[in-house]
Amino acid sequence: MVRASARHILVDSKEACEALKSKIEAGEDFAACAKNNSLCPSGRDGGNLGEFGPGQ
Repeated sequence: MVRASARHILVDSKEACEALKSKIEAGEDFAACAKNNSLCPSGRDGGNLGEFGPGQ
């Protein structure tokens, strides 16, 4: 079965999103950015949303 995993960073403004996007594109670690900036509880785990299968 095909599986995929996902991570995300939840922020409260477009400006915060753009600033983080620039840092990540410049090579900063996504998980570290999530831990330090995400408003979602998943940020504590680097923004990890887990694995998903077909139809999920």
